[in-house]
Amino acid sequence: MSTHELDHTLLGAYVLDALDPAETRQVDEHLATCADCRAEVAELAEMKEFLGEVPPEAFLDGPPEGGDLLLQRTLRQVRDESKPTAKPARWMAAAAVAVIAGAALAGGVLIGRQTVDPVATPPVATETPVPGTRTGNGSGNGATLAASVKPRAGWVWVDVDIKGMKAGTACELRVTDAAGKSYVAGSWVISPKAAAEGGKFSGGALVPIGQVKSVEIVTLDGKTVVSAQV
Repeated sequence: MSTHELDHTLLGAYVLDALDPAETRQVDEHLATCADCRAEVAELAEMKEFLGEVPPEAFLDGPPEGGDLLLQRTLRQVRDESKPTAKPARWMAAAAVAVIAGAALAGGVLIGRQTVDPVATPPVATETPVPGTRTGNGSGNGATLAASVKPRAGWVWVDVDIKGMKAGTACELRVTDAAGKSYVAGSWVISPKAAAEGGKFSGGALVPIGQVKSVEIVTLDGKTVVSAQV
């Protein structure tokens, strides 16, 4: 599948685990051959993680006036779009983020109502582990790393939880295979908040799950800060 053939609105739903198995497989197969879309998925996952850190108090008054209508209009525009474009349309990614934001706002409304009338506490949704997922933990240089490597169609999706990194550190998330080859799954700069409280990062690497040996956090000058065998 070429970049032109993928409906980019699927990427937002993919990040939210809202696709059916056939659609998930379709996106997995496309991401295995498209670095641009893997980067876009990583951006959306980061946005999802960011919204997940918004304090409940921010949502006590519910969504902003007109927020539901704006979300509905955005989604309607996405559904009505039928002609592919030469390049991935950025508004599609924005629409996907709108879906994520809408979900966060909906959760905020629920939180606000519970503080007023706590009739019943709904069960907390837990993420179902992807079959074949491999995990590992490591420590070094004052930092700790918890890594989760999920299999995709010929590649892997990596989630890491990092603590003990210094603010301002520019680093890369790398995946090393059994032959010692290293694959960059993403890069970012440690924020003051992540340095103080720990942070999460996600990215994709074009290596089959069966060949993955370890996950590393490496500075841009090539120093391995912490690694985890998986």
